[in-house]
This record gives sequence, C-alpha cells and structure tokens, in this order.
Amino acid sequence: MLKRSCREVSRLISDMQERPLGRWDRLLLSTHLRICDNCVEFQKQVNFMSQAMGAWRNYSDD
Repeated sequence: MLKRSCREVSRLISDMQERPLGRWDRLLLSTHLRICDNCVEFQKQVNFMSQAMGAWRNYSDD
C-alpha cells in the first residue's frame, strides 16, 4: 500500500539528509507529498535547516 502516515514520511524526510533513499521509499515519499501540505512544509523546513547547518559548518573566523 502506498499510503503512509505523516510520522512515517517525516522519518523518510529526516533520513534523506543522511543517506539516499531507495526507489520504494522515494515513491512512497513523493506519493505522500502530493496529498499532504503539512509534510511538504516539514520537508521545506528540514531542507532549510540542512542548508543553514551546512553554511555554519563552513564558517570560519579567519
């Protein structure tokens, strides 16, 4: 079944930051994101935080 809970999808969104998702997980994620605005917003927030942390990691006082 392709329908997943927001809890499961939020786990996939978080996992994406650390590892590539498999084909099945990508399909589940994209299917869910088409119908769930809340998870789309969560994904945007996670991506924003990831970018912000990337910039912070590269920051230097020198």
